[in-house]
Amino acid sequence: MKKIFFFIVFFIVSMKLSAETISSSTTRTSSKNVTEDLTINKDVTLYFLNHQKGLRVKSGDITIINRGTLESKEDDGESSTNQTITGTGSDGAYDIKIYNYGTIYTPGNSAIFTPTNDQDNDGDGIGPYIYNEGTIKSSNQWTIRSHASDKTKIDNYGDVIADSSPHAIMIYEDNDSIINNYAGGLISANGSGAIATKTADSEASNRATINNWGTVKAEWDSIEMGKNSTLNNYGKIIVNNTSYSTKASIQLQNDNNTVNLFDGTVLVGIIDADTNSATGSTLNLDLCSSYYFKATGTWTVNNTSGCGELVYSGGFAQSVSPLFQSVADEIGVLRTDLINDVYDFAKDKIENDESFGLPLKSYTKREKGKSINNFASNASGFAFGFPSENDKIKGHLVFNLLTNNIDMFNQNVKDETYQAGLFHENFKIIFGYHNYTGDRTRLNNTVAGGEQYIKQDHKSFSSIIGTQFSNKLNNNEYIKYKLDTNIEGFFNHEESSHVKWQSRILSQVIGDVTYGWNTLPKNKFKFNPELTLGYRTVIDGKNQKYTFNGNKKNFDGGTKEDFSAKFSLNTSYSFSNNTNFFFNTSAKKTTEDQETYSLDLAFKGIF
Repeated sequence: MKKIFFFIVFFIVSMKLSAETISSSTTRTSSKNVTEDLTINKDVTLYFLNHQKGLRVKSGDITIINRGTLESKEDDGESSTNQTITGTGSDGAYDIKIYNYGTIYTPGNSAIFTPTNDQDNDGDGIGPYIYNEGTIKSSNQWTIRSHASDKTKIDNYGDVIADSSPHAIMIYEDNDSIINNYAGGLISANGSGAIATKTADSEASNRATINNWGTVKAEWDSIEMGKNSTLNNYGKIIVNNTSYSTKASIQLQNDNNTVNLFDGTVLVGIIDADTNSATGSTLNLDLCSSYYFKATGTWTVNNTSGCGELVYSGGFAQSVSPLFQSVADEIGVLRTDLINDVYDFAKDKIENDESFGLPLKSYTKREKGKSINNFASNASGFAFGFPSENDKIKGHLVFNLLTNNIDMFNQNVKDETYQAGLFHENFKIIFGYHNYTGDRTRLNNTVAGGEQYIKQDHKSFSSIIGTQFSNKLNNNEYIKYKLDTNIEGFFNHEESSHVKWQSRILSQVIGDVTYGWNTLPKNKFKFNPELTLGYRTVIDGKNQKYTFNGNKKNFDGGTKEDFSAKFSLNTSYSFSNNTNFFFNTSAKKTTEDQETYSLDLAFKGIF
């Protein structure tokens, strides 16, 4: 039995070892029939001179791996060569697999051609398979061509180029093909149809799926869709033509197609269902960007993003991004946290009637979940305070200057904050003025580059009112309680001529409980870790009302409440009786995956 098993294993291994490797450059004047796996090593060039169908695959389940240069050439005065690699189903070349890490080139048609390859003999759900990390290029049309080959799959991370003609990828008269153009991938044609699914006299591709994270560009009709097919786009689809406002970035060749546009999309060129009178097609917009897309012909248009509302009329699908309105409450919480950091630092100064100054630094991010909730906040500033000289006002007068750069998906806002108020032993009251400036990106498929930048400029006033008290557990340990209200009023303001944001009063309550431990006061080095559990909720102003192209809209998305955990480390070192260095840092995480890191440094010296 062991001998039989050994023989079977040996036989399988022997079958896998039945493969050819080309390790030195060579020029051939005739086609090469491929009946076993073939590898072309790195730095090797294989030329086929003046002959069509350079590599002809003649057997099923063949794998070709190219790490060098595989090229058809022609002598001066000779006719163009075609088809550098051909795997024809009529020759039995089913389930051909081509992996390119180098260059595959033809000066004619079809660097790769897989006709009538319509059987899936190995049962993996894929017919012909092409994987590219290098360059596949033709100087004529149909760089990669698949005719009547069901379940063709193309994974592109490199460049697929028709450098002087149409159709970098052409699939037609097939079913269930998949084209994936990944981030960094380029599919480009110097003519129409960088990805095409129908020739002049053929049946359109049926049930194809095109997924694009990279760049697809052509002179017109950059992606041509067949019938019953789906395009999922996260990248760029570009008409590389000065007539981009009338040429199609996405062209429908037939009926019942679905176009899904996701965050990351940039279109230059219209979405066209009119030229070929296509019907039954759907445009789904899952975008948190503002957009203005021209879509001709008959469409069912849906907003599936949860990022604002859609206006579709007159052949234009439009929406305005409410990204800032989604995170405005969380920006207010960050300001409250910073004020509380200042309050914690100043409590000893309040007791001793001492002035103080404190540089502030805070960084917040949320990268998970929907784009409407994701943002990064980079705040820095300086707070200072001094005892009130008015007998009727006990406590410290406090001033805070803060600059916050807020980055959201396709929107950037700079917040300049000016705050002033009063710290008392058990409460605080702070008033603020906020100036917001920045720009919002609007996707527009009728302008060069596919993007417009709309300036923003609006104001708000805020108040933070809160109380704090603590209980000592022993000489080192304590529990601290805080309860704050944050109220911010935004004024009416317009962005460009098409959207007006109505005034909004945003109110929320923030509460937390802290367990802390510190070293005794007699020690020169003070070590004070704290663990805080908190909760916040919006109690008023959850909705932002706005008018968009004359249509009244309402946004009620965003994260309106969350729980949080925060770890803080407050340290100081006393060089002498009147000289101290303070170092305070913290890390906070919410149940909604928001992370905040802060760092405060201060130095006190009396000479």
